Amino acid sequence: MHPHLTIKKMQFTRLQFFSVLSTSIIYFSAFNLNQLVFSKFEFAPGVNWIFLPAGLRLLSTLLLAEEGAIGIFIASLLIVCQTYPEMAGITGIGAACISAGAPYLTYRLALLYGLPSSLHQLTAFKLTVLTVIYAATSALLHQVWFVQRGISSSLLSGFGAMFTGDLAGTLIIIYVMKMLLALYRKRRDLN
Repeated sequence: MHPHLTIKKMQFTRLQFFSVLSTSIIYFSAFNLNQLVFSKFEFAPGVNWIFLPAGLRLLSTLLLAEEGAIGIFIASLLIVCQTYPEMAGITGIGAACISAGAPYLTYRLALLYGLPSSLHQLTAFKLTVLTVIYAATSALLHQVWFVQRGISSSLLSGFGAMFTGDLAGTLIIIYVMKMLLALYRKRRDLN
């Protein structure tokens, strides 16, 4: 067999498994908590004016790359089954792909264009730009999919609400994490 035609054997390590599992559990829990806390701010089923789990999507892919995206995908499938059984099947699978794919696509594009891949290295401006790109990508892909599948009737109003919720939720989560990392580094440097 020609050496260039061999397929590398994929190995799934315990750390990768733990990363996928913990991402799934955290995202699933955060989605349900967001539903409880911010249900008053719901524009439409699954579209909130404040959607903190969107921040976990981006954070997971920034920190864990593929493992984060896989964890978001698995949790999203479970969320569809639990919360939106009317979207079961192709519609739900597509929504789960977008939920996991939009932050991963943003992460890969950021790397391609030279943005640092870790939260520690991202400046406030670059982090904000990344967040806006992610929120727009996620909202647009979700709303195009929902309109095409007959779940939503208005692309523009759905996009506006989802973009706002994803942007607000992502900014809150990302900047809270950035502040916690700064506090941790400060405490570590004092010791």
